[in-house]
Amino acid sequence: MKKYISISVLIISALFINSCDDYLEEEVETFIEEEVVFTTEEGLESAINGLYQSYADPGYHGSSIHTFIAPLSGKFFSNQGASADATSLNTLPNNTWLTRMWPQMYTTVNVANIIIANIEESNLPNKDRALGEAYFLRGATYFDLVRYFGGVPLKLLPASIDNLNTPRSSKEEVYDAIISDFENAKLMLPNTGEALFQRPVKLAANMFLAKVYMTLASETNNMEMWQAAYDEAIQVYGQYSLVPTFAELYNPLNENTVESIFEIQYATNGAVRNSDIIRSYTLKQFYEYPTFGRIRPNKEVYDQHLNQYPGDPRIAATFIYDSYTKVNGNNQNLYPIQINGNDGYTGLKKYLEPNFNGSTTNRNMLKLRYADLLLMLAEIENELNGPGGAYQYVNEVLARARTQADGTQAAEPADWSGMSQDEFRTRILRERQYELLGENHEWFDTRRRGYEYFLEEVIETHNNFPNLGNKDFTYPVSVKNMLLPIPSTELSNNTEISQADQNPGY
Repeated sequence: MKKYISISVLIISALFINSCDDYLEEEVETFIEEEVVFTTEEGLESAINGLYQSYADPGYHGSSIHTFIAPLSGKFFSNQGASADATSLNTLPNNTWLTRMWPQMYTTVNVANIIIANIEESNLPNKDRALGEAYFLRGATYFDLVRYFGGVPLKLLPASIDNLNTPRSSKEEVYDAIISDFENAKLMLPNTGEALFQRPVKLAANMFLAKVYMTLASETNNMEMWQAAYDEAIQVYGQYSLVPTFAELYNPLNENTVESIFEIQYATNGAVRNSDIIRSYTLKQFYEYPTFGRIRPNKEVYDQHLNQYPGDPRIAATFIYDSYTKVNGNNQNLYPIQINGNDGYTGLKKYLEPNFNGSTTNRNMLKLRYADLLLMLAEIENELNGPGGAYQYVNEVLARARTQADGTQAAEPADWSGMSQDEFRTRILRERQYELLGENHEWFDTRRRGYEYFLEEVIETHNNFPNLGNKDFTYPVSVKNMLLPIPSTELSNNTEISQADQNPGY
């Protein structure tokens, strides 16, 4: 049975200081003295639980990175009118989701800062693990921030009246802080088998560091960075395993598996709406409960997978296509039968939950999993030494992909062989799409290879697709979409940032 991590909303309320004008007008006070919270193991554990809640919040992983970032990746469509600017890749700095996501990410940073500041000198038995988790989540949040926005305000101390206004740091400074946080997390997090159930271990920090170095290496083709990425990733290799079939990963009763390296935990929590992931993706009237069905894979995304690997079992486990029968008995056509309208797209199948109550959910979100690690190693090895030693990693993922529910092997996707380094490089990035679609990798994977790759892979592929329907947008040819805009609320509230600091094109 799934063990739920209780979340203390009171601790979050006590520790959170927001950078808005209301707080600038008077001295900040908290409901609970920090000295009291951090004097007991129980108090520290409540603070850590609050940190996880902030990371999982609808303003961040619970909704925004799906309803906002997924369409902005150029791989998904959203039928939400409030996000038409994002879906058309013409994001405005006052976008509703953007102005929710930025402060929630900094809330997460601030809760981590408070924990770190208050227990660095502590003698509590759970100090090292708690510090490791705080560094881990702060590093993970800044890693998202720097990839979305470039250089951002670097806040490494608890928020106060004296430091609410902070200028943008350089991208290099932010990456230095991220690497430092994950190095600290590696030192302090427990080993596999010693951690609390559902909490990250040292190997999760290794994998995040590998992602950091791989991102930096992708941008510059720096061989030292590729080697650093390999050195971190290889520590994780062989320490986890793939579940037998791809479809098993997305069974809501089959979470925290042997493939899961870091999973964001959700639990039904009374009337608290803790995640909109399920209702954002689940097609309307697919089940009895009300859903939005807003976020749909782009048509070309489905066709790319089908054309590359006809008969790949992952297609049926990833997409709802052709048609489905609604709970009222009516049939609803989808892509590729229907092209126009809001239903002229496939649905994403990975986040179905038959027992969802229409508001709260027990369904977790995979943040890091072993198949991702194998594809990373394949890409890294190809850059360092060519494809010869890289096939083993990608072929392990493909062998699992071919495995059907009855244990038999489909013909596709066939093992890779005989590729040039350039061909492998192109194919591995697309392979990440087939394996990881909808798991918050699309934005990063379409941009870390530079603007020319983004232009070809996203903009030109979409705009030249022959079956665009009447709801599809033509994407702009603009380098501005390599980054998000700094939110208008931050420009208004932070006196150390002005319009001159805005990202290009906004």
